[in-house]
Amino acid sequence: MRVVHLLVTVLFLSLSQYAFSQEPKLKSDKQITRMHYYSFQGQASQEQLDFLQQDLKNMEFVGEVKIEYKPEKGAGQIRLITTEKAVAGEGDKQFSAVNIKRSLISKGFTPVEYHNETISNP
Repeated sequence: MRVVHLLVTVLFLSLSQYAFSQEPKLKSDKQITRMHYYSFQGQASQEQLDFLQQDLKNMEFVGEVKIEYKPEKGAGQIRLITTEKAVAGEGDKQFSAVNIKRSLISKGFTPVEYHNETISNP
């Protein structure tokens, strides 16, 4: 009877360890889609805006980029969509708004305000 109890306990512990070890892998398979908005100021030609848009499109996780610009106000807004895996561990990469800010500054624009919203999170 003791042997049966011991075997059941060992089996239970090994199965529970296996079940919990699979949990992080399942989370990392989920895709999260976010819409990012970044307003900026500065005078720009269409060529500069095209160059900025191409720079943003080349960033990791970025799928779509739209730039709205009002020359009479010298201001615009970037809207971009990112799709990335849900963060499951410390080493996982994710999109950062700092990348947008760096791109704006390197093109001579002044970043103003940033916010984002999650579009889909399965």
